[in-house]
Amino acid sequence: MGGPDFGDPVTLAQLARPEEAESEESVIGADGLVPVALGIEIGGTKLQSAVVAADGRVLLRRSDRVDPTGGAEGIRTVLAAQIAGIVDDAAGNGLAIRAIGIGFGGPVNREQGVVATSFHVGGWSDFPLAAWVAGQVEGALGPVPVVLENDSNAATLGEALVGAGQGARVVVYSNAGSGIGSGLVIDGRLYRGRPSGEMELGHLRLLPGGGILEDSSAGWAIDRSVREAVAAEPAGILAREAATTGAVPSARLLPAALAAGDTTAERILNAAAGPYAHALSHVVHLLNPDMIVLGGGVATIGEPWRGSVARQLEGFLMTPLRPSPPVRLATLGEDVVPVGVALAALGDHRPAMPRVEP
Repeated sequence: MGGPDFGDPVTLAQLARPEEAESEESVIGADGLVPVALGIEIGGTKLQSAVVAADGRVLLRRSDRVDPTGGAEGIRTVLAAQIAGIVDDAAGNGLAIRAIGIGFGGPVNREQGVVATSFHVGGWSDFPLAAWVAGQVEGALGPVPVVLENDSNAATLGEALVGAGQGARVVVYSNAGSGIGSGLVIDGRLYRGRPSGEMELGHLRLLPGGGILEDSSAGWAIDRSVREAVAAEPAGILAREAATTGAVPSARLLPAALAAGDTTAERILNAAAGPYAHALSHVVHLLNPDMIVLGGGVATIGEPWRGSVARQLEGFLMTPLRPSPPVRLATLGEDVVPVGVALAALGDHRPAMPRVEP
């Protein structure tokens, strides 16, 4: 029978091995270099690469902005130069890249190392990204294992192992930004379903025939609500913030307006957090995790966002599941995807086990 598996174990004990190494010098390889992984994040407008130690520390990083109108080919041109640069940086600092992880902003087939599609940039569908990256580094590094993951899965593993979820047995992470994704880690293992994906929280339909969660709670949906509020209330606090800062009305205006006690900002926040909490209540009813971690651009609103989601989540839960699992803000910031996918690569040198479909 076919069915989901949990992948290979990836735990801090395996990665950091503190009982065997009290300093970086004690893990230096026979070649005199410190073994590390390269974590790569590919988004619609940003490329980021980081050299990551086995304990999750970022040792080196490079970042570039990209133009999504240039398509996948344009992004790969920038990425090739970025990879070459950070590989040189690593060698110059005595670091040996032993594995590479790629966190891609869209669905992927991890077992084949192939991008399924991108919802934001054309030209990625069915592209063999893992093999392409392996080819980019072969001359400098030789053959190294390359792991391809969805960016939400990568972020989930990072937060579970070395971020806000550290120490919890079952961790659910969800990021809200241009879209909404999520992931699940159990006992240090990243849950994976069939190759086509899993934990697509943003695509839940909360009502039959209705829209998906992203329609109400993704960053662009909140941006739309802020624009509408600025137009409807030209003398309101949000409109004044937009005029003062010169910023295009968006969710970025909410923290200052909330701090000023603006009821319109509170309404917008709670209207987005409500469906998000409703969706998370289904996760709790099915999984009852030890920890829920909120990340992504929307989570940069901070405590008002976390608090609203947590309060509304409690009201959606059946009595035996109350109080709800702790809801925390992610702590790894911009590094979350490169760190998570680097740790996945360090703990996943073997190819995935083949599936037997029914």
